[in-house]
Amino acid sequence: METIQDAIANSCNVALMTMAESIGVDHFTRYQHIFGFGEYTGIDLPGEAGTAGLLYTADNMTAVDLATNSFGQSFNVTMVQLITGFSSLINGGYYYEPHVVKQIQDQNGNVIETKDPVLLRKTVSAETSTMLKSYMKATMEYGTGKKAAVEGYDIGAKTGTAQKIPRKEGKYLLSYIGYAPQENPEVVVYVVIDEPNVSAQDNSLLVLELAKSIMEEAFPYLGITTIQESEQIKAADAAAAAQAEGKDFGDTEYSDFDENYTDTYDKKTDSSADENYKPDLDSWATVNNGD
Repeated sequence: METIQDAIANSCNVALMTMAESIGVDHFTRYQHIFGFGEYTGIDLPGEAGTAGLLYTADNMTAVDLATNSFGQSFNVTMVQLITGFSSLINGGYYYEPHVVKQIQDQNGNVIETKDPVLLRKTVSAETSTMLKSYMKATMEYGTGKKAAVEGYDIGAKTGTAQKIPRKEGKYLLSYIGYAPQENPEVVVYVVIDEPNVSAQDNSLLVLELAKSIMEEAFPYLGITTIQESEQIKAADAAAAAQAEGKDFGDTEYSDFDENYTDTYDKKTDSSADENYKPDLDSWATVNNGD
């Protein structure tokens, strides 16, 4: 028996169909729109086309349509829609308006416009986001994406092998979408091969090899946090938190003390204090001024 994590990691269509059946048509189509499918993304490019007609509605989706939609077939989305919705899955559930660039500079390198992040809506809870990332980490560890693993980086991903209509022609669209690092993702890589020029187009290794080669070059260039760096950050954060609570002093050694010291003070009470004592404040002031 497969768990939900196994079903995602191994791209088990039967399990996904069962889940979609439990979700139902109304909720399934509603969440497609929550993630921006069939909607305008608002990206700063001219001519973004309407895509509402590429999706089924709750009124015209049959049980068969729901089943095939559950594993990514029988409907279409743009790459911008998919990567924007996917990004919300791994960042805690925050759906931001996509932009092509972060800022615009003039010929002298002066920033003339900054594209500030615009939060549009919440798609999932932070807990759901964390759970889904663990499933996609499993995809890279033992599932369909393990051939795209890049040494030194903690990657989560999902693969896709979509059969195109008419299905009898054996044409496929292969896809891979991954992110790194697993904690606090810094980059998303989305790779698509539409009808690869080979006899057996459903060979997912084609897109895995391409995605791996892209990530091997892009991650070091972009300075993406490695596994080793992530562990160092976690260790430093844990040490700082422990010291703040007074539970850990690291490698500090205390040696400035007398091992032979004996406490000889015998005035254990306040009985030695003179209740009638009054300080000569005028005398003190005269002495201090003289100094």
